[in-house]
Amino acid sequence: MAAQIQVFLVNFRNERDIYPPFGIMYVADALIQAGHQVRLFHLTETDKQSFLKEVQRERPLWVGFSTITGPQLASTITATQAVKEMGITTVWGGVHATIMPDDVLREDYVDYVIVNEGEVTAQEFTQTLLDDGDFGEIAGLAWRDEKGGIHINGERPFIQNLDDFRPRWDLLANIPAYFLQSGPYRRAIPVYISRGCPFRCGFCYNEVVMKRTWRQHSEEFVVEQVRWLQEHHGIDAVDYADDYLFGRIKPMQQMVERVGLPWSGQVRVQLLKPEFVQWMAETGCQWVNIGAESGSQAVLDSITKDQKAWQIEWGVSNLAEHAPHIEANLSFIIGLPAEDPTERRVTLDLIERLCDINPNARCSLAIYMPYPGTPLWPDALARGYTPPPDQMGWTEFDIHKGNTPWIDSGEGEVMSEICDILFVGRSQGHWLLAPYYGLLRWRWRHDFFKWYIEGAIKRQGGNLIENVKPLRSLRNSLKPMLVSYNANTHKGPAEAA
Repeated sequence: MAAQIQVFLVNFRNERDIYPPFGIMYVADALIQAGHQVRLFHLTETDKQSFLKEVQRERPLWVGFSTITGPQLASTITATQAVKEMGITTVWGGVHATIMPDDVLREDYVDYVIVNEGEVTAQEFTQTLLDDGDFGEIAGLAWRDEKGGIHINGERPFIQNLDDFRPRWDLLANIPAYFLQSGPYRRAIPVYISRGCPFRCGFCYNEVVMKRTWRQHSEEFVVEQVRWLQEHHGIDAVDYADDYLFGRIKPMQQMVERVGLPWSGQVRVQLLKPEFVQWMAETGCQWVNIGAESGSQAVLDSITKDQKAWQIEWGVSNLAEHAPHIEANLSFIIGLPAEDPTERRVTLDLIERLCDINPNARCSLAIYMPYPGTPLWPDALARGYTPPPDQMGWTEFDIHKGNTPWIDSGEGEVMSEICDILFVGRSQGHWLLAPYYGLLRWRWRHDFFKWYIEGAIKRQGGNLIENVKPLRSLRNSLKPMLVSYNANTHKGPAEAA
């Protein structure tokens, strides 16, 4: 009987996030190993109605939703509500639900929450649902009883051998949709080879979810996965999409060498010594992600980054000198609790300086979002932050807007947009556009993000041009002559900026 049961697993994403849904890809494998039929969905808001029609048509035993905090959570909420109205069991998992399972279960449209790693919990949950068994016996499950009481069961130990489960690429509808451009390589694909991060950044969900652990697949497992993707889909490069690639430096270097494909991944600035950068170049590294966070040592210390501010500029300079082709994608966070205007100025100045030092440096800016359970959470509450009253409130969180009382949302959005234009897209314009670019740099250097008139004019003009065919054609022909920018990011096109 169990072999006939279907489970639907869905991840709603935003338009720019084109990383594969690794979480549900692994859970799908666990359920298949247990004898269940599974369908996998990775969708945007525009696909929601067709998904709900499939749910109504096939009526699976349960539907699992992978959750992440932010605007894309809205699609998850409305889809969950619709599935619940069909009388089908609803389950949330993923980072967002793991961080706040009790808050999630206060919503009557969510029946269960799978906390943290979902493979084994999903297997036991499915069998218990079939057997009408005791949900209180399932480690890693949060649930609501018939009287509305919320129960958070004990934690499930982490999976010790990650090779026990594999990501089910074969269940994805369109694998080439996940191809990235990596330097000259156009068929790079993200792969997931480890879980967790050994560091203790105070803002990060890893402190709550993975508890500073780091585990990796075996070298043989990784090589086999990559060879399968080469054979069946012709990939020509690999993006190691892990939270942190070099949890064990020498073994991970050996693995990169054995895979033998051009690559990209997450590094910390401390690693970027000349000899390590030279090794990166020799093994075909095309770009790296670097969580720089802040140019202020005081702010870095306040979030226990375990990093020296000077190492950021030092590491980016080493890349420029010893591997100038490697793109350095640095991420910064504005609005951390310990940051004052002086500390923020240090960070904004550093971003501009890094992009002057290294033509292949790209610096993105996020606005701090407090997460329940993280080390910085009590401090955010003490400073006047009020959490959203319900799950729909968490959809307002956006890394490009202000999420706390001490950062104006509108100014945060302008700051992020200007950063995208100047320091992510590295946009440059014809001399006719010099006043526009000059104004953007003046705003950046003077920390003045109010009254963003030029942004409003650009948007209104863009809408007008888009709706008038002759103007649209003129724009398309003139744009290459007027503006140059890097249209590709490691998570999809940056055309909008």
